[in-house]
Amino acid sequence: MKKLALIVLPSLAVFLGIFVGSYPTNPLNLTPGAVNIIWEIRLPRTLMGVSAGIALSLGGMTLQAIFRNPLVDTYILGVSSGVALGAAIAVAFLPFAGIAPLALLFGLLAVFFAYWMARINGRISTVSLILAGIIVTALFSALLSLLELLLPSESLYALVVWLMGSLSNADWETVIYSLPGVLILAFLLFLLRWNLNAMSLGDEAELLGLNVHLWRGIFVFISALMTTLVVSFTGIIGWVGLMVPHMARMLVGPEHSRLIPATVSIGITVMVLADIVVRLLPGDVPVGIITTLVGVPFFGYLLRKTGGGWS
Repeated sequence: MKKLALIVLPSLAVFLGIFVGSYPTNPLNLTPGAVNIIWEIRLPRTLMGVSAGIALSLGGMTLQAIFRNPLVDTYILGVSSGVALGAAIAVAFLPFAGIAPLALLFGLLAVFFAYWMARINGRISTVSLILAGIIVTALFSALLSLLELLLPSESLYALVVWLMGSLSNADWETVIYSLPGVLILAFLLFLLRWNLNAMSLGDEAELLGLNVHLWRGIFVFISALMTTLVVSFTGIIGWVGLMVPHMARMLVGPEHSRLIPATVSIGITVMVLADIVVRLLPGDVPVGIITTLVGVPFFGYLLRKTGGGWS
């Protein structure tokens, strides 16, 4: 029953994502105008939602496994602050370069900076990596605030709206740049699922012959790359990487051969349905607002249930 639900729910969400919106489209009687709307707007937007759901959810799942803490996701490593700073630099100084390339570059730069800072005496502990991520986030956020003071009001408004996270700017170009890479990295994670199982044991994984520090770096890089491949196009969409992996873990357990497919399924469902809600609301509401409104009470539930520890 669970397997069937994990197949049906994302399929239904994608179907609704293609046919539900402010402009009525009947799948049994498509007019030329409806076909054009579906092909040019709804299908790429829905596929970008699929990409975002997979990347953000698997990114959070991976870090929760290697840190053995259900209350972390990729943004704790400075990804969001790096992406935001890159976007601000593009808007302020390099508009011809586009937001996405610089957002991607600075998102990865933030993670590498955090990883370099956390390396002490050739070793990287979980605590030092999280603390380094907090430091990088603070630094990049301060630089972002400085840039925001320099931007004219029109550019500042555009940047703030972009940072809230939205799929409304999705087109076939952004889908082509994002989705194939995300699918490849998701498949790579599935191939490495046994290593991820071992890493979830903590330092005890060394008893199994696993180089903990090497594999921690590999999984951090994979999760960061997946996340930046999405948020560099969509802006910051928070809480998905926190909520979805825990929902999947409650449903199928912690073993990653089952957890990875479940996380993908729930991630797609949550992200696409959140975007459908946004389409039906008046105005252009960023989807990041919806995920935050759902994620905040869910975070409170997790905190009270787990006490911040691994469950």
